[in-house]
Amino acid sequence: MSASPGAVLLPARPQTLWGPPAVANFALGGLGSGLYLVAALAGGLDRTPAVVTAAWLGPLLVLAGFGAVALEAGRPLRGARVLTRLSTSWMSRECVLGLGFTALAALEFLAPGPAVRLAAAAAAALFAVAQGFIPRRARAVSAWDVPLLPLLFLVSALASGVGLHALLGLVSGADAGAALPSAVAAAGLLAGLVWLAYLTWPGDEAFRAAIRPLREGAPAVATFATASILPLALGLLGTALSRRADLAAALAGVLLIAGQVQVKSALILVAGRLRPVTVTRLTLGRRSS
Repeated sequence: MSASPGAVLLPARPQTLWGPPAVANFALGGLGSGLYLVAALAGGLDRTPAVVTAAWLGPLLVLAGFGAVALEAGRPLRGARVLTRLSTSWMSRECVLGLGFTALAALEFLAPGPAVRLAAAAAAALFAVAQGFIPRRARAVSAWDVPLLPLLFLVSALASGVGLHALLGLVSGADAGAALPSAVAAAGLLAGLVWLAYLTWPGDEAFRAAIRPLREGAPAVATFATASILPLALGLLGTALSRRADLAAALAGVLLIAGQVQVKSALILVAGRLRPVTVTRLTLGRRSS
């Protein structure tokens, strides 16, 4: 008889349940909810043009994300069934919170008021967190089984929302002074810190192997630069400019949005590998002749 310290029965392999439509749902959902959150925080109690725009554009982006993931499921007409599993499914909770946010934002658009806006902002924040809990509860995928994931999705939503807010500010011609460049710089810094915290999370060997492509190589560097370093640099440049600070903020905003799409694409399509099945001790017996 002989013993081995461990053996891999099934090696890690890419998950095939979620593809680009799932990335679209996470990216568009974060972008829409984040835009509303940022506009509500920036506008305060005032009904600014940015708040009005976010009240219709934010829900539209969230619904577009739902449409993308419904098509991936193959039977979109059965999508209503997801609402029947609220007690056990984060997908159900994401759907309810997304629809609740849409309804509240529409109500705020038609009948504005601070109470409705606060409720819509809370629903938007909870929706972004719920999106993070969906992969978090997929325990079979090593790279997603991390407590930090819901916070990462919330910060991602805020960063992309700041980016779209800055871009819309340039298009509308609104003068935000130094506040907008400072906001995109802060968003780039926060997004980078949370992404680094995820990449350095003290997980097991399966986790480290799954996220290795997110930490090493040119694509990993490009993702971090797009999501954090370049928006931070452009935001700081914008705060120092007396003219065209809005242009610097808008360019940083485009990078923030693109960077968060890259982050979520990397999480789902690159690091999304099923956990290997192993045994800690394998004993082999000699067959009798």
